[in-house]
Amino acid sequence: MAIFKKMHYKSKLILCYLVLVSFPLILCLVLLYQSIVKPVRENAVSAIDQRLDQELNTINSKIEKIRNVSYLVSTNTVINKFFVPKFYGDLELIEILNNDISPLLSWLEASSPEISYYHFFTNNPSIPETQYLHQYDDYRSEPWMQEMEDSIFDKGFYLEPCHINRSYSYGYGGEDQMVYSLFYPLLTSNNFLEVCIKPSVFFEDMKTIPAMESGFVAAVNSDGKIISDLPAKVTADFRHSLEERLMEGDCLSDSDEGPFLVSLAQTEYLISIKQIGSLDSWILCAVPGAEIVGPVLKAQQLFTLVILAAAIGIVLLSYLLSTLLIRKINTIIDAVHKIQEGDFHVAIPVNGEDEIDQLATDINYMSFRINELINRVYKARMLQKETELSALQAQINPHFLFNILDTFKMIAIIHDLDDFSDSIAALGNLMRYNISPASYHCTLEHELQIIRDYINIQNLLLNNRVTLLLSVPDNLLRFEIPNFILQPIIENSFVHGFENKLSELIIKVTIYRGDSSIIIKIEDNGTGISGEQLQTLTAAMKKSTETLEVEPISLDPQERESSRSGKSIGILNVNLRLFLLYGRHYSFTFSSSDLGGACNTISLPVSIPTKEQEENFLNERSKL
Repeated sequence: MAIFKKMHYKSKLILCYLVLVSFPLILCLVLLYQSIVKPVRENAVSAIDQRLDQELNTINSKIEKIRNVSYLVSTNTVINKFFVPKFYGDLELIEILNNDISPLLSWLEASSPEISYYHFFTNNPSIPETQYLHQYDDYRSEPWMQEMEDSIFDKGFYLEPCHINRSYSYGYGGEDQMVYSLFYPLLTSNNFLEVCIKPSVFFEDMKTIPAMESGFVAAVNSDGKIISDLPAKVTADFRHSLEERLMEGDCLSDSDEGPFLVSLAQTEYLISIKQIGSLDSWILCAVPGAEIVGPVLKAQQLFTLVILAAAIGIVLLSYLLSTLLIRKINTIIDAVHKIQEGDFHVAIPVNGEDEIDQLATDINYMSFRINELINRVYKARMLQKETELSALQAQINPHFLFNILDTFKMIAIIHDLDDFSDSIAALGNLMRYNISPASYHCTLEHELQIIRDYINIQNLLLNNRVTLLLSVPDNLLRFEIPNFILQPIIENSFVHGFENKLSELIIKVTIYRGDSSIIIKIEDNGTGISGEQLQTLTAAMKKSTETLEVEPISLDPQERESSRSGKSIGILNVNLRLFLLYGRHYSFTFSSSDLGGACNTISLPVSIPTKEQEENFLNERSKL
């Protein structure tokens, strides 16, 4: 163990490679063995597939022959003329039926032994029912008749899957027999021909030729029932077991997946299935497994056991060796995870002299240095954030106060001095709100009161042309938001949206709660915002937040001049403050309002970030 500790990690890996090389060796042995066994199986499967393809070709040829005969009958002039409504009188109809139609159908049955029965369905009520003729309306509601009509509409004929022979009013006997039914429309409307074919017509030759030495071929319907005759050696119990197995696990629906092995009568059989698409039936070939892999089956089982035992031994040995190697790596990974979570008081035990121990020593030193640096810069980062927030508010307040003073100047010219009492009271509320250092947050109720004061001052100048519409649920009035984020947006509406507008000015503030956020919408009926202005403003907001992620706030002299000239600096500053407080967990968007002007939409998280969350945000930003 002491030698193993002093080994280089490269040497340890080489030792593992020497152990793992046994895997490709075993794989080569398996492939070599498969190269002997697999061709035997593939040749047998190929022979089975060829036999099934031959049977399919024979069956399809018989189907095509029956279809041709049925089509000729359905287009026969004598037969079609007979079904024309009111073409004959009653006596003449019976005479033609006895002298022409019945002999013709009897001849067709005799000349086409593959067809068991003929049936005609007619909508001519004057035609009497016989063993051949049936009234169409008597069977129109039957499901099989509806499926027949849909198929004839799509394909021009309908080959009904194998079913029990139906008993019509004057039908043949043998209702318990299984038949296929082929339908063709006559040339006259709503008259149909049905020919019934026994399954033995298609499958009677299967039992005469065995599959390989002792296998057999059979036909199966969609219910898993064997509908063809089987060789005499196949017992009733074997047949029943095969039918039960075919209905387990959707064998028929998965027939395209290739041959599969089943155990029947204590014998393994290789079953291969192919579908007869036009008959909705299947043909299967069952061959005893011993005929395919008999000579090598025992050797294959023994070889498999040897490989399995060798694999288990190698896996256990590799597990023990890898455990020794990976234990120390897991210790390092756990320590790194703690560092990622902010715990820098990490000390990884070092017991050896290899490369992993050197890595653990370096991580311990790195953790110590990071912890020392955090203690040094933590307070500086917190002070930087407070400074950034104060700087943002300082940019807005002078701009705001200058506009108010200009307003009062105009009021002094237009009104008497007595009107200043309300103006000064509102201005006092606004100044007190702006310069208050107590908190960066306030309630919605407080923020909305400041908006009312601001609108009152504007109404003094604009002759009460400004209407403020508020839609705020009472349960949201105590919700805390960053202060001074709504007034700059409303001021922006006056500066940009109501310029040269002489009609009534409407500002609508709607606040409601979403699934996990508070939605604030500020709309006006001003001049609106053009597509170009929207792109410019959106780009400016995106650039400012991207810049803030990597460096502190810094407005150069040109930006300060823009602030004084009112070029959306209020909007940008509001966005920066929200970004500092919420990170990426808020949204600030612009669109057109139903009132005709602009619509500003702010989405804030339901909970205001705590002081600890704000500190964590600064720590994350310091890592960029």
